[in-house]
Amino acid sequence: MTLGSELYNFSNNHLNEKISQLIINSIEDHAIFVLDPNGFIMTWNPGAENITGFTAGEALGKHFSVFYTDEDKHHNVANTDLTLALRNNKYETEGWRVKKDGTRFWADNTITTLYSENGRLLGFTKVTCDATYRKLSDDHKSRMSAELERRIVSKDKAAISEQRRFRKLIENSYDGISLFDKDLQVFYRSRSAERIVGWNNMERTEREIEDLIHPEDIDIVNQTFADVFAHPDRPVISQYRTKHKQGHYIWVESLISNKLQDADINAIVCNFRDVTERVQAEARIRERNHRIDEILESMTDGFISLDKDFRYTYVNRQIGEMIGYDQRTLIGKNIWNVFPEAVGSATFDAFRQAMLTQRYTWNEDYYAPLQLWQENHIYPSKHGLSIFIRDITERKLAEASMLRSESNLRSIFENTDLAMILFDAGANVVSFNNNAAILSERHFHKTLKAGMPAMHYASITRRQSVENIFDEIRTRSPIVYEVSYPLPDNVTAWFEVRWVNVTNEENASIGVLLSLKNITDKKLAELERERVTKDLIQRNKDLEQFTYIVSHNLRAPVANIKGLTNLLDGLPCNEETDETLKLLSTSITQLDTIIMDLNNILQVSSEANDTLEKVSLISLVEKIESATSLLIKKNNAIITYDFNELPTLMSIKSYLYSIFQNLVVNSIKFRKADVDPVISITSKTDGTKAIIFFEDNGKGIDLQKQQAHLFGLYKRFDMSVGGKGMGLFMVKMQTERLGGKIHIESEPDKGTTFKLEFPLK
Repeated sequence: MTLGSELYNFSNNHLNEKISQLIINSIEDHAIFVLDPNGFIMTWNPGAENITGFTAGEALGKHFSVFYTDEDKHHNVANTDLTLALRNNKYETEGWRVKKDGTRFWADNTITTLYSENGRLLGFTKVTCDATYRKLSDDHKSRMSAELERRIVSKDKAAISEQRRFRKLIENSYDGISLFDKDLQVFYRSRSAERIVGWNNMERTEREIEDLIHPEDIDIVNQTFADVFAHPDRPVISQYRTKHKQGHYIWVESLISNKLQDADINAIVCNFRDVTERVQAEARIRERNHRIDEILESMTDGFISLDKDFRYTYVNRQIGEMIGYDQRTLIGKNIWNVFPEAVGSATFDAFRQAMLTQRYTWNEDYYAPLQLWQENHIYPSKHGLSIFIRDITERKLAEASMLRSESNLRSIFENTDLAMILFDAGANVVSFNNNAAILSERHFHKTLKAGMPAMHYASITRRQSVENIFDEIRTRSPIVYEVSYPLPDNVTAWFEVRWVNVTNEENASIGVLLSLKNITDKKLAELERERVTKDLIQRNKDLEQFTYIVSHNLRAPVANIKGLTNLLDGLPCNEETDETLKLLSTSITQLDTIIMDLNNILQVSSEANDTLEKVSLISLVEKIESATSLLIKKNNAIITYDFNELPTLMSIKSYLYSIFQNLVVNSIKFRKADVDPVISITSKTDGTKAIIFFEDNGKGIDLQKQQAHLFGLYKRFDMSVGGKGMGLFMVKMQTERLGGKIHIESEPDKGTTFKLEFPLK
């Protein structure tokens, strides 16, 4: 237990205030003071003056962020600390703080929330301890790590046997270690350094630092080394991206120390580790939180979250506009203290019921002080409540206005295509329009009359359902469903039925409004659409079956004819007959090729339901490089790729392999003369789609002439290179089978870029 929490418990044991103050004032090595709910200093003890240099007169009334560094002020760390304390009742943190004279000290901080007996936030207690000595001790330990490295690289032969043990420790450590000379040339790297970045010692020494650092992080690294040279007595921590041997970038965190002045070391010592997963996880969390905030702030409905004590933990902008408050001032306050008139209301009961039962609850309520009708959707969890609030004041006023004016109600009734019936609170008919009277006669063979009970018009099978609706309508309105009624000549009529609870200004139920809308035409259209869809599916199956039969049944006779022509080719014959046989053999071979191509296309169609799997794009390209290694080597082709943003894709692996291979092979085949082909493959995502780019420096395509037939079967545009015109056709077909799209940008002699888009889900 920390000193801050002990003091807090000590004070709560009903010691009188004077003794507590004397104890606090007697503590001179801890700063102990009280903040108001907004973080402004309310009390000050001698220990606070000893640590920070501020007197009580100088500190009281100031915001406690005055002790934070400029960087922490820029990132609003002080308010973040208060928010975390508010969420957890107590928050412990440490970091650099600033004294009155501008010097820094390492502080251990404990912030504890203070509440009144009725749950109102009074403020915070803050206990700070100067832990600079401990921090310097920790830093000294880091310097000792560099000392171990010094011993490893020492050339003192007398210490070789002893240093071998330290070398093994360093070589097998998780962190990588590199030593630079004064010109930042690497002359030593530990075994873990190669494991982390992939480069062996020879490969690393052949590359400058600027060639390995991500372009966006060059300034960070340059500034880091500038700080290292400027402050040889102080290790510098830095985080940046460096290129892995496989071509992608990884995030590393480095601790760099300038030991050039130490004759035994004479090096810049860099301890580093791979923190890519941590950085990416932090980025995903930030992105997720940002998207959630954007969604909540862009909603037309209000949204609030409450903790288990009904204190606000989140309020969106719409709520502030709805109730006329700055939503930021509500955080941490109890909702019933902010709106005391709501205690005992239907909303009060709904919130407590949802918290107690841990079940979703819905209600409508009127809050008189704000003249606000609200519709609440309450979602409980073990941490509190999430509530979506909709302003339904206009709708309620319209409903009330409709009931107050019988003439207006009658006008609405008779000038609508709906059948409408108004029942009173006792479920008796009050009023109805002509459409409702006609429907009652047609379907129930009963005449609608004012004063008659609703059950009089319900069939025996429907009476229980109607009774349930009248019971539920006061807490669940509207109730909407579809129903059908048989008509003569085997015709069915469909209606959308809507029950609405009607209330007065005091939110008391005064009746129920029933409306029926004829949706027969829409239902018939839906049934017809289903029939046409089913027919199209069957026709498509029949067409595929026909194509399958043609392609497969032709294979056998074509093979027989091809065999017979081969036999005839060996028989003696005249020149004219020999030429005819050659033409016949060529035609049969072409027909056989067409049938095989058709089989390949059918195979793509039949594989459309193959199992999806997570495909590694790097592994996919490496397999294609291996399979086409002779073609790549023969043409001096270079393939580069960057899949950092989207390393994997849920897809059919065989399809992706075929697409990638066709595009790579085409780029090499249609290279420019005397220019080595270069192919670049990159991936990215826009949140809903996976996007893959294939870019080459080949001959290019004249899209003005070839666009219309670019992906056609057996379409070729460059006869200087062999081929059948199947590649791009198969790429487009397989891409679309995966639910994707393909786009192309190209100009003659300027290369070609293919853009593939696939849905992420």
